[in-house]
Amino acid sequence: MANHEARPRADAVDLLLAFARRKDGVPNSKCIRTVIKDYDLDLALLEAKLRVIGGTWRIHKTVNKRDTDKARKWLIHKLIDNPEYAGCVDSLWRTALLQPNCIYGEKRFLLDVDTEEPNKIIELEEIIGVGMTDSNLIEKIKTPHGWHYITRPFDTREVCKLKYVSLIRDGYLFIKKVGD
Repeated sequence: MANHEARPRADAVDLLLAFARRKDGVPNSKCIRTVIKDYDLDLALLEAKLRVIGGTWRIHKTVNKRDTDKARKWLIHKLIDNPEYAGCVDSLWRTALLQPNCIYGEKRFLLDVDTEEPNKIIELEEIIGVGMTDSNLIEKIKTPHGWHYITRPFDTREVCKLKYVSLIRDGYLFIKKVGD
């Protein structure tokens, strides 16, 4: 039996994305994308690859799982319409997974909070219902310059009025900084 036959089928996957940005001193922005099969192993391998490449990188993870069936259909159509892409199927597969229509299950929001000021954090958490039994908050993660809040979909009109919060409907969660 071939090794690929022993793997279970994944209806949904997440991706790790590593960004090298101009503001970190990189002349041209770069992105490396990895489909997560084993989170700890894939993160360690990505970190090792980034250290070999050098420079400053920020690793993120997709907030919303990606639907492999929808991505497969997108990929097939892309290859039919553009047969010249047949030599880069692996890259095209990761592109397919990141298409907006390839979100799996309930869509999650990412609130990018660019402050650590306690009063502003309290104001935000009151709006999204932190501490209530029906809170929209799923996860709260510290970033280098503030916080990332992962939430269930909710009425975002009040949050969008806050100048220090950016609502990202299909974003990437900061995991860690690697390099310089």
